[in-house]
Amino acid sequence: MPIQTINIGTSANDGTGDPLRTAFQKVNNNFAYIQTSSSNITEAVTLDDTANQVIFQYSANTFTQGMFQIKSFNEDNDDSQEVMLQAQLSNDSANVKFTGYGSSFFGNNVCTYNMSVDGGNVVVTVSPLVDEALTHFISYQITYTGSLGTGSSLTTNSDVGLITEFGNAAITTEN
Repeated sequence: MPIQTINIGTSANDGTGDPLRTAFQKVNNNFAYIQTSSSNITEAVTLDDTANQVIFQYSANTFTQGMFQIKSFNEDNDDSQEVMLQAQLSNDSANVKFTGYGSSFFGNNVCTYNMSVDGGNVVVTVSPLVDEALTHFISYQITYTGSLGTGSSLTTNSDVGLITEFGNAAITTEN
């Protein structure tokens, strides 16, 4: 759901803007959107080369898709790497698909990354390539689309299966 703009009319009290109730519904929807798609930062440390160590987890009940920027590094030398992960949860919340791209390195590779659903959580794991302590700096944005919110329903034309309306806005399509 994109940010919703409140129609304030063309001049004060001209009656062409959104009614007060509609305006505050848009305000509430905007706060809900910001809350469910904000960027966050966390950090994790792994101590040895044990495979599939959890560095991040997030409830699958409130996860639809996510973007992760992870920098993994060894504080004792210049070995570090950065990767971007994009993830999508399956409709039944049982599986997650992800793509890793944009890796950059200083020195040697330090780990590999994986994502899965385990115990009701979307989990990011690493398998360190060195038997040393690694720090994993994680910047992430999670989007949850469990509800489109007020005024965001879709209407379809059953004859041809086209979306004809989104919320209160008509959609014009080519023939």
